[in-house]
Amino acid sequence: MKKGVKTLRYRIGVDIGGTFTDCVVITDNGSIYTFKELSTPEDQSIGLYNVINKASQFFKKDLTEFLGGADLFAHGTTVATNTLLTGTGAKTGLILTKGFRDTLEMRRAHKDNIWDLFLYTAPPLVPRYLRRGVTERLDYKGGVVTELDEKEVVQICKDFKAEGVEAVAICTLFSYLNDAHEKRIKEIVEREMPGVFVSRSSEVLPQIREYERSSTTVANAYVGPKLTVYLTNLEKKLKKDGLEKAFYVVASNGGMMTSETAIRHASATLLSGPAAGATGAVFFAELTGNRNLILMDMGGTSFDVSLINDATVTLSTEGEIAGYRVAKPMIDIHTIGAGGGSVAWIDQWGMLNVGPESAYSYPGPVCYDRGGEKPAVTDANLLLGYLNKDFFLGGEMKINYDKCYKLTKEKIADPLGMTVEEAACGVFQIVNQNMADATKVVSVQKGFDPREFALVSAGGACSIHACKIAEEVGSNYVIVPKAASVFCALGMLESDIRLDNVRSFVGTIPGLDLDAFNACIVAAEKDAMAQLEHEGVRKEESSLERYLDIRYVGQHHEVTVPIPANCVIDAGHVEAIAKTFHTAHERLYSYCTPETPVEIVNLRVTAVGHVKKTGLEKLKGSGQSVEAAFKNTRKLYFQEYQGWKDVPVYDRNKLFIGHVIEGPAVIEERITTIIVHPKWNARIDEFGNVVMEVK
Repeated sequence: MKKGVKTLRYRIGVDIGGTFTDCVVITDNGSIYTFKELSTPEDQSIGLYNVINKASQFFKKDLTEFLGGADLFAHGTTVATNTLLTGTGAKTGLILTKGFRDTLEMRRAHKDNIWDLFLYTAPPLVPRYLRRGVTERLDYKGGVVTELDEKEVVQICKDFKAEGVEAVAICTLFSYLNDAHEKRIKEIVEREMPGVFVSRSSEVLPQIREYERSSTTVANAYVGPKLTVYLTNLEKKLKKDGLEKAFYVVASNGGMMTSETAIRHASATLLSGPAAGATGAVFFAELTGNRNLILMDMGGTSFDVSLINDATVTLSTEGEIAGYRVAKPMIDIHTIGAGGGSVAWIDQWGMLNVGPESAYSYPGPVCYDRGGEKPAVTDANLLLGYLNKDFFLGGEMKINYDKCYKLTKEKIADPLGMTVEEAACGVFQIVNQNMADATKVVSVQKGFDPREFALVSAGGACSIHACKIAEEVGSNYVIVPKAASVFCALGMLESDIRLDNVRSFVGTIPGLDLDAFNACIVAAEKDAMAQLEHEGVRKEESSLERYLDIRYVGQHHEVTVPIPANCVIDAGHVEAIAKTFHTAHERLYSYCTPETPVEIVNLRVTAVGHVKKTGLEKLKGSGQSVEAAFKNTRKLYFQEYQGWKDVPVYDRNKLFIGHVIEGPAVIEERITTIIVHPKWNARIDEFGNVVMEVK
């Protein structure tokens, strides 16, 4: 290297989806480079290495040199999610207080539909014979009532070994107040069952409510061993192949954590990939000045939608994944089976449906020509002319149009008495409606008017459908980011380290014991900062956020609200906290009762380690007209015209700030196709984003 020449540095983000594995590289001058390869479900690390090898070749470096030039490697993985969804986790045993082993099946005694006599509930991750009670008891203040019988724990371990148990969850009564018994049980288990994965509730989720605590701890143990093997082997391989700087895993709260922490808190990675997209949307909101956004991410398998209000993500303190309650802070993301691989099918009543079944990457939609026999959304988009059969993945991937046409005719069009084009249009309309309904779940059902939000179209498939979704929900504004098809991978590189801590604290307003409350805050923040330090974050790069779970006295569910940080809470703060709660309650449930006392249930402290980020590069004017980006014309089928129409096709890479395109039109790039539908226009903003607005 010549003297005085600066070495190019960059950050790498890799997101593994159901169909594609995405990679984003952001250089230290703000340039973005994107890469995409098919996912490899049998071993996700294969797809990851395929895409980073493609990136290294683009930069004309060998893999060792490429990884060595990275200041950060962030990774979103679906290993934990897929393990839970497919029921392929570790054989798990549960040790709990004697007399409480049916907590997992009793749940909260709620039914999603009280009128459904045949309502399906997911079977417990731990069968009853592996849920073993042990003699011990604490009271509601954490005092010891009955000492732990260690001999029983030893015998349970012998039984577990005989049954081939691979992971053990520990959840005793009131351990969130006093974890001495759980700690001792863990010591015995690790001594008697060396190599077994152990999760204790007082570490995973030290908060009130027995079912949520048990369910989350069991889920953590169930997915932990697979995640351990995957992350441990992957990090070792990356380090061996040249990675010198930090390797981070994205968590469900939208932040990052080291692989070591991710293994201990495996259940915190269940929404790893989609959460990064929401974090990217927050960065995007600040970048563009549009602080109210609804992020729509349509990939090959699913459609994920989340709402950004005033440049802030909406967090939930718990959620249900595959029917299992996980009470970990997670970004409020609504997911449905609507992606490019979602299969079109006709039900027993002769009605056309789309999803949730997916063709995934293998065999994939029919047009992939990998053995798929079921027409999917991608096939419909191809038949409608929205996708260019000669430019799929920039021409890298060959498409079988004839097979796609033949099977769509045989399996969809002929049984419904339609033409192939009408059948494809029907698939297109149904999936659009499904996605619009999902968008209303995170907006209308949460008290937000989608007409006041811009829609952000992310994922490889979404920009074909975005305008039609916007029309259905009433939004007049759609933004397609420059790196739309790899938006989750981009979001990872704009994430901070975020570690969530929770402590149960019961108090009422008015009448809150301020001394006890502040003492609880101090203890929680001390633990949070210690965890952040363990992640290698310096104090000057860190900050703390505080939240409370609050409800009206007598209520069953809480609302989580932020409270002032970096101060001692006084009477004035308490009054403001109550007002914040009343406002949030009214927005969510259309009413509030300020005269009713409120009850604090949990204190939440989030430790944030701020990661250095690079601002994105702004476009410069080209001095050329938009016609310089014109490629050709193509016939597209639009319902508005009840037939085909010749529309112009533009090369996105030749579009610059200020260029305006009148719809209908197509904007193509290597890994994304944007359809500017009739009644819409598109323009290019200063960061290269395509902004579509109703004419």
